[in-house]
Amino acid sequence: MSVLAPGLIVSLTPSLESPWRTPGDIARLAVAAAEGGASAVKVDGPAAIRAVRAVLPEFPLLAVSIDGSHGGVVRITPTLEHARELVEAGADVVEIEADSASRRADGQDMAELIAQICALGRPVKAGVPNLADALVAVRAGAVIVSSSTMGYPAGVSVGPLPDLDLVSTLVAGAGVPVVAERGYSTLAHLAEARSRGAHAVVVGSAIVDPVWLTRSFVAGWN
Repeated sequence: MSVLAPGLIVSLTPSLESPWRTPGDIARLAVAAAEGGASAVKVDGPAAIRAVRAVLPEFPLLAVSIDGSHGGVVRITPTLEHARELVEAGADVVEIEADSASRRADGQDMAELIAQICALGRPVKAGVPNLADALVAVRAGAVIVSSSTMGYPAGVSVGPLPDLDLVSTLVAGAGVPVVAERGYSTLAHLAEARSRGAHAVVVGSAIVDPVWLTRSFVAGWN
């Protein structure tokens, strides 16, 4: 059985343009997601974890630490210390960027890092760009894989999102539950991901970012 229930995971990792960025904002959005039937929420950083835990002490909470200040390539939970802080704050699942090339560029052995994070006592969700990295992550101890690193870093072209073909590839070969993530913004996206075997689907901006939503409607008008 997966450590995350199947269904919708709402990502509460706001863009720089979002008016809802404070820990209090994140906590209120988490309550709304829970009341709407989400199976879990995803947040960024220890402060957001603590804020959500204060109002939803038992609700499934997936966490990342998005940080580019360390000077490396990786931005999504870049170090063991970032992961440790998430665990100590109360995360149920720790997500990391599991791109072996990026980790290597930062002087890290991805498999060794994942094993160290697993040793902190929380399940690891590995965001991967391909099946090869997914297999490395799973062998190292990750119990969930996802397409969450697709589209990172900002400005790098990876083709159209969401990458449903990656989801199909991971479902066929990873051997663990697969979470469809990055660019999922419509009911059709969710239905297609589910038909391809996704265990869960992450939706963020299309639910919680009013700037993104407004631009989408304006674009439809124009």
